[in-house]
Amino acid sequence: MAGSVDAGVRLSSPATKPMSCGDMTSCTLFRSTDNLVVVIDIPRSIEEAQVLPGELPARRLISSRPPHTPWQTATPKKLQHTDVPKPASAIIGELMVLERVKGALEQVAELYSGPWCMPRIYEAKECQSPSGKPRKRKRPASETTARNVADTKVSPYLPTKSHHLLGTVKSLRDTFLATAPTFDVMVIDPPWPSRSVKRKKDGYTIAYSMEDAGRLLSMIPVASHLAPTGLVAVWVTNKPATVELLTSPRGIFSQWGLELVCEWVWVKVTSSGVPIIDINSTWRKPWERLLIARKGGHPNLSLQPKIILGVPDLHSRKPNLRSLFDEIIPSGYRGLEVFARNSTAGWWSWGDQALVFQERHHWVHKGEPEGFDGASMVAEPQSNNS
Repeated sequence: MAGSVDAGVRLSSPATKPMSCGDMTSCTLFRSTDNLVVVIDIPRSIEEAQVLPGELPARRLISSRPPHTPWQTATPKKLQHTDVPKPASAIIGELMVLERVKGALEQVAELYSGPWCMPRIYEAKECQSPSGKPRKRKRPASETTARNVADTKVSPYLPTKSHHLLGTVKSLRDTFLATAPTFDVMVIDPPWPSRSVKRKKDGYTIAYSMEDAGRLLSMIPVASHLAPTGLVAVWVTNKPATVELLTSPRGIFSQWGLELVCEWVWVKVTSSGVPIIDINSTWRKPWERLLIARKGGHPNLSLQPKIILGVPDLHSRKPNLRSLFDEIIPSGYRGLEVFARNSTAGWWSWGDQALVFQERHHWVHKGEPEGFDGASMVAEPQSNNS
């Protein structure tokens, strides 16, 4: 029964056995038997996505040090007068997510005693900000723009049978229309407006307003390139306006001919499984939501709400979801990620930063003691639940 405490399946090494680089297994560390709750290792999910299912990745992803304590969050000094009160539907939706998260945390605490993340490789000199959040790794500006990626002399790593469109939705829309096949799943991570992200000329570009985000999403030719039984999964922030933009009667899903059918929630936790932010916090939440939609009137695959627990990695890195879609979509399907920051084997990726995390300085081959720029790397075994 959904929501009840159920037996779980542990997929990681036994709690009494320290994990090493040679013990790397599936990115899924725990799965409840009803498959509604999973614990996923974020870097490993990206590593696995570099090769086709069933193959073993040959490279390790350079990550941030896993947070051992929750992030320090401060109450805003001044509330924005332009903030609109939350509608009742948003408040109810938030409470429903909260209850699902509480239930998932209780279930995993009762049934799982293994590590919450695999050993990570990171810079030995890495430090954290006073808030406890991992700093963004400082790299040359070439890391953040498609123009500079193209100018890099050393080619990035390209996953097996991957195809990338390196440019903006606007600049490559015609190319996509002319060359792209239909897709069985589209994962979209929009650059939602954010007060906390500064707009920089060579930095991570975000939409200036919700209207700007809507225009950008409207340009993606979903209706013409989604298979009849295909899925579209869109990451949203915890601002009600992002959900409203997608799900309102005249929203983006309606424009694409889709209906909302399911919601997955990624809950960010520390290396000991504690939410990275108090789940009852008024101002911030430790989760991000993924809204999954399909074409109206078409019977679909077995879709259920899911709670994904995972220790966060570098800023803007989300779990790669291919392994989860592999479980519900027949083999041989076509996948597309829009506004991508890395590529996936067998998938298409589209965005002006689609190769950012494919650059070679983000990776080391297994067994290498040294990383990029001669910086020593650390593979840190993670402690188990007490």
